Amino acid sequence: MGMKTKQIGSILVHQVVEMENVPVQAGSMFPGFRPDMAVRAREWLGPRLIAPDSDTLYLSFHSFVIQSGGRNILVDTCHGNHKSGREGMFAYYNNLQTDYLGNLARFGLKPEDIDVVLCTHLHFDHVGWNTRLENGRWVPTFPNARYLMSKVDFDHFGHAAPDSHDGMHLLSYQDSVLPVFAAGQADFIHLDRTRDHDLGRDLWLEAAPGHTAGSVVLHARNDAGGALFTGDCWHHPLQFAEPSLSLEIEQDPATSVVTRRRLIEGCVDTNTLVMAAHFPSPTAGRVVSHGNGLRFQFTPE
Repeated sequence: MGMKTKQIGSILVHQVVEMENVPVQAGSMFPGFRPDMAVRAREWLGPRLIAPDSDTLYLSFHSFVIQSGGRNILVDTCHGNHKSGREGMFAYYNNLQTDYLGNLARFGLKPEDIDVVLCTHLHFDHVGWNTRLENGRWVPTFPNARYLMSKVDFDHFGHAAPDSHDGMHLLSYQDSVLPVFAAGQADFIHLDRTRDHDLGRDLWLEAAPGHTAGSVVLHARNDAGGALFTGDCWHHPLQFAEPSLSLEIEQDPATSVVTRRRLIEGCVDTNTLVMAAHFPSPTAGRVVSHGNGLRFQFTPE
């Protein structure tokens, strides 16, 4: 299903779904979660986002394709197929067989048509389709693309110990990041020079550290409006109404909160569409004031 294509002036935004409606227990996702939060959330989120009779939240794993200025830009690449050895904490994506490339083809696009792949950060569920298995080797899925990735994250995950906080991302680093680098297709983002990367006059990157030290977001803005591609700055719309909620796996929880507040200040009560990496369909929406707090208002389909 997925989000309907959005148009912002000359910019088109498509959603390429890998997996939808993935259930997760709120308490395991957000250590600070309380049952009263679910009671309040059901009033405005509805059953596509939170179960009516339990504290189960629903997530999506998807990419966005931005078509602007004659270029096709793919933002984040989910888990990928045939990624083995994931039998541990996140066994749900061990050896996936999804129709991700078929979903890309629904927009008339082949892997060869992608000009830029942006990895907002280098977690396993954002880099998987960077590569695909071909004759027993991991090769770049998008052969004509430049892959943009943070140098900070590249260095950090390259030195992560298997039993460390970031050890869960080692396998994806090895089979979904290093082959891109070896193929000469990686372009590193330096957080103090994010605008050095020419993505077009209406598109620019911004450092957004916290979830990982090297996380970035992508802005799109022209006379017709704007969009903000936020990666994992948020994981569920519940976080707008309950700003205390953070994931246990945030690399730097305090900085993550600062980043989220800064991004909210820039888009609350504006025409900026927030495009997060894990919000289920209809996915896109706006941050709006509600009483003394905030809510996420999905755009009508």
